[in-house]
Amino acid sequence: MTSGVGRSVAPALPSRAQHPPPYTAAAVSKETREALSDWFVVAGALLLFGSLFLTWSHQLSPSFLALFGSYGPLRGVPRDPTAWQVYSAADVCLAVLAAGLLLVALVGSRAGRPVSLFAAALGLAFVLHALSSPPTNGAANIFNAANSVPNYLPLSPGAGLGETVALVALGLAIAGLALSLTAD
Repeated sequence: MTSGVGRSVAPALPSRAQHPPPYTAAAVSKETREALSDWFVVAGALLLFGSLFLTWSHQLSPSFLALFGSYGPLRGVPRDPTAWQVYSAADVCLAVLAAGLLLVALVGSRAGRPVSLFAAALGLAFVLHALSSPPTNGAANIFNAANSVPNYLPLSPGAGLGETVALVALGLAIAGLALSLTAD
């Protein structure tokens, strides 16, 4: 480039002031991290509690129902039960965990957060187990004598939406608790 007087001028390089330094966690204020972590924990607690009302196990496969759906002992078995219908104690523990997470996020002290993080990790382990081995609520075993070698038919339970929502909820709560513990 040339200027009006005949001399060459190099293009101006952007100064450091025009480009802020890259984002770091330290650049976010402690109050902002605390608020964000509390929102994560609140969302996780509410989702966890709500997941208990969703289907936690598809008790009987569609093919099984096609063959034996009208069989007498199966009439009282819920097809897609909630956590309240499948569990006797785990559902209550998850509800207490959801309430505890909500309390920690809204009024809890920093000292209670590591305990809540541990409890949420235990809840996560339970939900992962429920996903890999879907529960049944004691549905009847069906003996099929028509097979060449008579045996009991598998029930083939499958995981429901409740476990997936609980997994996401506990992930949010754990992320929020971990963020709040790093906000020092």
